Amino acid sequence: MTRDDLKRFQGLDIDFSAIGLEWGGQFCDYFCTPIDAEPVGAIGCDGVHFILLPGDERVFCVDPAMGKEGKFVLPVAGDFREFLSFVVFCRDANPLSQIWWMDEAGFRQLLREDAERTWPGCEEYFTRNNAALSAIAREFDLAPADPFEQVKTLQAGFDPSALHFSDEYYDVLGLERPE
Repeated sequence: MTRDDLKRFQGLDIDFSAIGLEWGGQFCDYFCTPIDAEPVGAIGCDGVHFILLPGDERVFCVDPAMGKEGKFVLPVAGDFREFLSFVVFCRDANPLSQIWWMDEAGFRQLLREDAERTWPGCEEYFTRNNAALSAIAREFDLAPADPFEQVKTLQAGFDPSALHFSDEYYDVLGLERPE
């Protein structure tokens, strides 16, 4: 179901960048991207991107700046539809990439700041953002779902030893490649 939903999502006529899910392989080709990862989208900053892995329904966030073994790749949703409901709640994918290091008060503050942000042209951005979120909610019959507790629980129980990385990962981190 997750892969079919991803294809439906990719086929939507929306501005993916307005919700932090830009497309393109260049966003998802980092030393810490697991082997066989299927890109979902990227926030367009610092190499942060979201992926699916073979045989796993969860959506993962890859963040090359996390800077520590075992933290570069973390789950952010139990499946793709849940991920989309979290994006709709947050109004962007970026807050999902930051939950791992935040407490709840900090997360709520980030959401408030994002909603209140202004800059030249922000009206046009918010129009594209609202259109994309509405299309996603309509296409998948989703209600916004608060991600904080669910993501914290997923991440607390995650064992990164099941991930498979390229030789580059071990070279960059100066680690011995497991057999």
